[in-house]
Amino acid sequence: MNRQLKKCPVCNGELEVIEYQCSRCQTSIRGRFRLGDLASLNLKQQEFVKVFICCGGNIKEVEKTLGISYPTVKNRLGEISDILCPSKEADPSLPDLLLADIESGKITVDEALEKFKKRR
Repeated sequence: MNRQLKKCPVCNGELEVIEYQCSRCQTSIRGRFRLGDLASLNLKQQEFVKVFICCGGNIKEVEKTLGISYPTVKNRLGEISDILCPSKEADPSLPDLLLADIESGKITVDEALEKFKKRR
């Protein structure tokens, strides 16, 4: 079975499902049907999600199954999260906040180091 097309092969526009058909009795249902959020993932990302779920969310098991490193697993999870959760605002990390404060002149490098040491 072919994977579902997402983009028009002619103009690259978004495709929409307008008909479902039963393979056994040939009953057809027409209308405009919304695809699930997971359809927005490419095949590699969908396979990763499948492995992640089959491994019970255990990153060590995902590493072994796919033969990839911990940072690669985290990066792929981040990419998928960005696609599936676009409204989620990134929570800036302490180092990022401290760097921003240094750049804006709010604190010195020494003050940033002190704050960083206290938060650890």
